[in-house]
Amino acid sequence: MSQTPVFLLIDGHSVIFAWPQLRQLHQRNTRQARETLIQQMRQFHDVSPWKVTLVFDGRQGSTPPRNKGDMVVIYSQKGETADSIIERLVGTTGQARRIQVVTADGAERETIESLGAYAVTPDWLLDEMERQNAHFSREIEDVHRRAKW
Repeated sequence: MSQTPVFLLIDGHSVIFAWPQLRQLHQRNTRQARETLIQQMRQFHDVSPWKVTLVFDGRQGSTPPRNKGDMVVIYSQKGETADSIIERLVGTTGQARRIQVVTADGAERETIESLGAYAVTPDWLLDEMERQNAHFSREIEDVHRRAKW
């Protein structure tokens, strides 16, 4: 089994507060900031090899139903935090080396790494999104070049 990270756990609010546009939107409309991030991550999930799970502190949301292969969106319940959910997922999967966690929280990064997963910043996620979108665009261009229609 490959040890390359394929699962991407994202601390939603950590990303929202790290990205200036989402942070500004959050100040005006918390729900819209979350929905914007969900849409961006759903697109990223669909064009990249990453299996994305987006975790939010859940004071204003509920975990939606999903189909197999869909991106996962989780909202914490009363008495838990997004960090505790992420730590539990990393600690109980038995596949920590295949998990990469996106968070701006230094203490959370240390905890995740002590559990055997990788931790990266929200800036890394922006760069990865750009790389994957460029790769996807090149693939689409290649298909169009080869198409006979």
